[in-house]
Amino acid sequence: MAAKINFYIIASALFILLAINAAEAIETDKIQVCDTIESIAKRNFKNVSVKYGARFKEYEDDIKKWNPEITDWKRPPKKQLIYVDYPYNYYVAGSMSAPPLGKDDAFEPEFSLSAFYSFSFGGYKEVTSDQTVQSGQNFPVTLGLGLSLTNEEKKHFLLSSAYWAQSSKGEVGGNSTSPTAEFSIPGEVGFNFYYQYYFKENLLGLYLGYDYEKLTTFNTSEIVSGSPIRTIDNKIQYATFGASKGFSLFNLKMNLKTSFSKSLASTTSGTAALSGSKYIIYYSVIPEGRFSFHALYKHHELSGPTKLSIDRIGLSVGILVF
Repeated sequence: MAAKINFYIIASALFILLAINAAEAIETDKIQVCDTIESIAKRNFKNVSVKYGARFKEYEDDIKKWNPEITDWKRPPKKQLIYVDYPYNYYVAGSMSAPPLGKDDAFEPEFSLSAFYSFSFGGYKEVTSDQTVQSGQNFPVTLGLGLSLTNEEKKHFLLSSAYWAQSSKGEVGGNSTSPTAEFSIPGEVGFNFYYQYYFKENLLGLYLGYDYEKLTTFNTSEIVSGSPIRTIDNKIQYATFGASKGFSLFNLKMNLKTSFSKSLASTTSGTAALSGSKYIIYYSVIPEGRFSFHALYKHHELSGPTKLSIDRIGLSVGILVF
């Protein structure tokens, strides 16, 4: 288990260090998620480097001068079109005005769609009064979509995501299952829907909503020595509350999210349904461009026919579709 953890830690570091996917610049540019004046200038500097040489700060100041309608360059409005090269009329003496570019969809809600791939591994522990069954369930392929809808002020968000996960064979061991046995694990699915209020001045978001997940356990409470093990499907609905915080480090935009979920209802193919809670810590690195990189830790504390605890660690890469 320690070797697997070390492998995934190393893989996470490699993901974070992947090259930045910079956007191609022309005379105008569109502000992207988490852009600042520095990231905008870096993205477009190659197109004006002959004129500015090494004077990067001067180029930043000129971008601000060319786009006076933007007053907050730490958090400029997403999708706003801006000038990134000299926008004034060279042929009219004294001309120092340029037509406002405005926003593509200033009067429309902002909608975005992203897709992601992840892999994860998890440890499951089920305990009864006289036995313990431990299992490992790894998911080499998890595919998902994320949706976001916000208003022009970017204070109110509707967020949703859905995923499908394909498991490798699960390994099961315990005092009633010796030697260790392997079992095929059905795929898992999940989705959520949240409302988030975002405090732009300190990059803090608070959200609440609904979670659903289908997960697999084993008939631990029914096992007696020599009896076969079978898988059990559990479908659990949760109420969720969470918080997210944006920050910057080494010129990279990052986001840290944490949430707590309490079960509302559940069904099972076993003898008794599971209830309890889960906790999630979610860390994102967002370079310039369309790609993002994420690390996840999720912990379940559930009870039913057994006391069940689950620990899962995962890594993912996402792409902004639009």
